[in-house]
Amino acid sequence: MAVKKKKVVKKRASVKSGSVASSRKKVRTKSKVVSKEVRPLKKKFGVVIRNLILFVLLSIISYVLYLVSGEAFVNVFYFLWIIFAFISLAFFIALLALLFLKLIKK
Repeated sequence: MAVKKKKVVKKRASVKSGSVASSRKKVRTKSKVVSKEVRPLKKKFGVVIRNLILFVLLSIISYVLYLVSGEAFVNVFYFLWIIFAFISLAFFIALLALLFLKLIKK
């Protein structure tokens, strides 16, 4: 984490006392935090694969419960199945993007 300092100059409003006007400059430094956190590609792969497996399993479980459940919960498990399937599809696309980046990097 790198810290850059930036000078800020602020003028005070002039105060007139009689015929003398005084103006002062106030100088202070602000610290700006620059974060260059770069995750290695292996960590990103691990996170994406773990989440992909999790949401695929949740999608399969909700689909099985959709098929097995009674009339009361059919709609709930159907919507859960659709939501988890779309989230797992998103993680699959992210995995393909990471694989593409890995191939380009070589």
